[in-house]
Amino acid sequence: MATIDKRQQQGDDGNSEIYTLPAPPESGSRVADVSDQDLGFSVLENQMDNVEIVNDFRPIKKTNQKTELFVDMFRGSANYIAHHRGGTIVLHIPATLIDLHCSQGKSDLENILDDVALLWLLGIKLVVIMGCRELVDRRLVEDGKSAETKMHKGIRVTDETMLKYLKEEAGYARFEVERQLARALRRKAGNENASIGGNVVSGNFFSAMPVGVRDGIDFQYTGLLRRVEVAKIQQAHQSHDVVVLTSLGVSPSGELFSVKSESLAAGVASSLKADKIMYLLQDPCYLRDSNTKNTLMSLRLAEAKRLMTNFGVFVNDSTGEYISSNFSCHSPGNAFLERIGFCSNALTNGVKRAHLICPSDGSILEELFTVDDGSGTMISRDLYDGIRRAKVEDVIGIRALIQPLVDSGTIVDRPISVLEKEVQTFYVYTRDENVIACGQLKRYEGGFAEIGCLAVSTTYRKSGKGDAMLSYLERIGIKSGATSLFVLSTQTMQWFMERGFKEVGIDDLPMSKKAVYNHERKSKIYIKNINDMRDIDAEELLWDK
Repeated sequence: MATIDKRQQQGDDGNSEIYTLPAPPESGSRVADVSDQDLGFSVLENQMDNVEIVNDFRPIKKTNQKTELFVDMFRGSANYIAHHRGGTIVLHIPATLIDLHCSQGKSDLENILDDVALLWLLGIKLVVIMGCRELVDRRLVEDGKSAETKMHKGIRVTDETMLKYLKEEAGYARFEVERQLARALRRKAGNENASIGGNVVSGNFFSAMPVGVRDGIDFQYTGLLRRVEVAKIQQAHQSHDVVVLTSLGVSPSGELFSVKSESLAAGVASSLKADKIMYLLQDPCYLRDSNTKNTLMSLRLAEAKRLMTNFGVFVNDSTGEYISSNFSCHSPGNAFLERIGFCSNALTNGVKRAHLICPSDGSILEELFTVDDGSGTMISRDLYDGIRRAKVEDVIGIRALIQPLVDSGTIVDRPISVLEKEVQTFYVYTRDENVIACGQLKRYEGGFAEIGCLAVSTTYRKSGKGDAMLSYLERIGIKSGATSLFVLSTQTMQWFMERGFKEVGIDDLPMSKKAVYNHERKSKIYIKNINDMRDIDAEELLWDK
């Protein structure tokens, strides 16, 4: 960039200012915009006297690996950006993040809220819920009152002293989030860009009610979520505002109650029928298979509930929330399991997906917009509810379902005797014990598996049942050790190609399948390589809208 060298030099008048131009810029460098008023003539006009047109690509620095990774990442995130636009996400942030700092000197909260502002800029509707518990605990320790804290079955009793601390710390947490998030929104929107608009708003977006007296214990100002003002939150979102809530709720009679912030997040997400609920973890935690040591990056709702049962986490009859049976242990593992419980409640009540994310820099963006680099644990509702392994009693229903496709030549005919013999390789989608979809999965050598006989009742077509059946078979294939799935098709090639299958030749089939390939039928062959469940999660996100 060209600059002006301004120096004081002794002249005839004793103090004249002399402006000198620097050396000509190196080839390929840019020249600064310098005003005629400063120079008395136009530097740009003089530069234009020595310009030629070159019919070739402009010389640029050699593309390095970092640039290539960025291009691939940006292209790969396009589908996710489009999918999430217009969706609603409820984000829970623990209070501990307010005072933690990362190595760059910026607080973790500041980094997180910068990413929240980016989500807002991408058109996502946001509700941010700030926890206060750790801030209150710190105050109690500082004032020597931690021993006075009363707990019963994992629920804190909130007396007047505790409520006073809570009001102070909730106000601190709220204003810290509002202050930093408002600044981040302005920065992402381009300072005073009125065309984008958007503010940070908070207020009485929900009402609370008392827990009351349970097991002879008066919980005083400890509360439960009573009602979410859905219309008011939606109105704020229509104005492009981000809604911020704390755990303090007001009852219709005007009393304040402390609602557990994690429970509040689940209740708000359920009422809004949010696309996602996201919990930032206070301490890093994840799941892995104890035998293979492989990381479990995703769970279905039924799997999450079974996991909690195995670890002694159950529903508290007093609040309807999941809590650990080991009340006295406040380990990261217990907190992690309890949040899985809150996720389960939200998913049961209509939220599509839940995420538990370690609070590292950029972890929210990685979880939402990448396939392989997701930083958390995702739990999905049971899209496969009703799918199971076929039984002999299902053979008649399978035969009736595939017969029209056999008549049209889409599917190879399978007599009743063959279906009965291979019934263990079939899976069926049932409603009221009626077979409405089916599919077959056969294992082959070399990590191959074949998906075949995929059929959906005409009544349920275009309702996602075919995608759900295919996705389920893919998951079963991965769990059985397959890495390459193939299909043979004569008429439905485009449907499989739209779902990631690519056409290959007969030589790409496993040897045992190649030996029995029907050359007269001339079915086209399509293969799909799948590395892990995360690949299927990513595809499922795009069709389960």
